[in-house]
Amino acid sequence: MMKGLVRLAIFMTLGLGLQGWAQEHDGSDLSAPTGESQEGALGPIRIEVNLVTLRFTVRDPEGTFVNNLSAEDFEVFENRRPREIRFFEAPRRREGKPRPLWLAFLIDVSGSTFATRAEEILAAQAFLENVHSLTRVGVFGFAERLIVFEDFTTDRGKALQAFAAARSHMGKTSLYSNLEELGRMMAARSGPEDDRVIIVVSDGLDDDYVRAERTAQFLRDWGVVVYTVWVPSALELYISPSYGETGGDSAVRSRRQKEAFGSLSVLTGGRHFGGFEAILDFDSVMAEIENDLLGNLYTIGYETEFPFLDDHLREVELRTVRPELKVQGVFRRAVDWVEARRRYVSAMFSSPGLTGGAADPQMFGEFRDIAAELDLLRRRQEEDLVTLPFRLKIGPYALARDERGGVRTYFGVLAVLYDSSGREVARLREVFRAQLDPNQLQEGRGVIYTNRLLAPPGEYRLQVVLLEIPTWRMTVFQRPVQVR
Repeated sequence: MMKGLVRLAIFMTLGLGLQGWAQEHDGSDLSAPTGESQEGALGPIRIEVNLVTLRFTVRDPEGTFVNNLSAEDFEVFENRRPREIRFFEAPRRREGKPRPLWLAFLIDVSGSTFATRAEEILAAQAFLENVHSLTRVGVFGFAERLIVFEDFTTDRGKALQAFAAARSHMGKTSLYSNLEELGRMMAARSGPEDDRVIIVVSDGLDDDYVRAERTAQFLRDWGVVVYTVWVPSALELYISPSYGETGGDSAVRSRRQKEAFGSLSVLTGGRHFGGFEAILDFDSVMAEIENDLLGNLYTIGYETEFPFLDDHLREVELRTVRPELKVQGVFRRAVDWVEARRRYVSAMFSSPGLTGGAADPQMFGEFRDIAAELDLLRRRQEEDLVTLPFRLKIGPYALARDERGGVRTYFGVLAVLYDSSGREVARLREVFRAQLDPNQLQEGRGVIYTNRLLAPPGEYRLQVVLLEIPTWRMTVFQRPVQVR
């Protein structure tokens, strides 16, 4: 690879071609006719911005950050074609020697979280490429106790491997006691002039949330700054993200737990990130934290000629015109796709929100991230309603493998039925777990999901979104349906 060049290219071929299928899940009916339209919740999903944003650092042959370049010093190519730079922002830090930094990643691995590990690993790779040489990185997990996945080290490779080892553990969340233990450890081992930062990724659902202010005071006394990243809990994924927002003692407690978690960053001088937007674009979250901490990131934006191209097939080259300088640690964001995915995921995990206007056929037709097929099964009459069963067959070969070489992941399904005027008639929403061992994969088995919708006779349009939660890849189907 030539100096000063970053090539980002991942090619994925989607296809089933399986010899057999494993019946992994048989969903139950979760939806009935609504009787009215769910208008105006999200609005139309359209591609309005073709901007691709790249955030990165530049170093000289000695590894020193070079922060004084201009837009004219860079060239961008997409699929081997030069692109005009439409936006440029120089690093915030222009000069000054960085101070030693002790940086801890604290990841919630309790039984209530499972949805973000793959995105954390990918974003951490770019993050670790951009920290300065005076940084010691530690990767820790917590459930009921503090877990050391990698003690503080200057070896970026070891830290990255620790992210991959941060598997889910059973047990309740004990955020504040473990945060205090980690902060105390950092203060005892670091020098008086060293910076100390903890990045916490958690759903924040700790029953001891009244302890938040006291914990923040301890951390301030020890000179520790906290960045908090809120991710949805399993409870919110399985029930509703509105859990904790309205009504009931448990709902009030959940809301206060999340507020207390976010307050840790405010009280210690850090920043808080959260919501489905954060886990859909974890790269941007990590880039924001990195720029806030170190201030060495350049930002370049260019308009793509291929707004509907799957990001896995988008080959981007970013180089400097000075070959002795090295571009590295690129955070990349295609704004249009992130926004579209955010809206779909928001619709999936919220109250009914996809309307006929939101279901743009062209937009739906472009999401083919997962090898899957949709089959419409034989319909059955039930009194004045008709059962519309359907089946999703999911190919496992492109899914993430666990430590034993099998598949262990979670899928979300959103199925919506629209009448001829675009009104929503029925909706189904479910999260389910898929697991295949290595022997089942060798036999050519896949994952089958079945469920059904209920509707009165008529002509409809069925739209089904299949989402792999750990990677946020999705495949979307549309089918005309006649119910007689």
